[in-house]
Amino acid sequence: MNTETSPREHPRAASIESGTGTALETWVQRITEAGGPDLDHSAIARLLPERWDITEWWAQGVTVAYEQVIGRRVVGQSCDGDFSASASRTVPGDLDAVRDRWAAFMTPARREQLGLEEPRLSDTVTWRYWRAAVADGSRVSVNITAKSGPAGRTSTEPRSTLGIEHKGLETAAGRDAWKAAWSRTLADFMTSPDDLLKENR
Repeated sequence: MNTETSPREHPRAASIESGTGTALETWVQRITEAGGPDLDHSAIARLLPERWDITEWWAQGVTVAYEQVIGRRVVGQSCDGDFSASASRTVPGDLDAVRDRWAAFMTPARREQLGLEEPRLSDTVTWRYWRAAVADGSRVSVNITAKSGPAGRTSTEPRSTLGIEHKGLETAAGRDAWKAAWSRTLADFMTSPDDLLKENR
């Protein structure tokens, strides 16, 4: 199966050109002429800032995009060869209230249905985390942070962004399946009555 992607059709082509000042198509040509097809990921990522004006951070992104363009990895595949799925929603409430609500929503029965192990909670000044290992060896992190209102506006109702990151998935099909599962889970979470969640605490 041909997994090559056109540089112009790559989903990060615009951001790479904006961030580096060079079109992805040009980066692909440069890397190929420098022997890119015979170099591994680390070698390409080191080569870029040595030869051209690009930061190490962007060098990593360009390298991944190059490998996807030439078919070495498919779009969405990490440097380690695995995949990740993500989903997010804006939720009413402050950091602690939103995590408490999520923890109540993720009952033992729901976790068992999703194949999740016992969760671990941790805090920073600006983030709240709910993390769990998955039966298939992947891992889930639910990350919650305060969401600021539109510029020039103040709101009396606090809101938070709840983002789900599911990493370590082995296949693109697995990524797609989990992305759909987390989208459904978030939709159920958003419509769950608060009184029902309180009963599950």
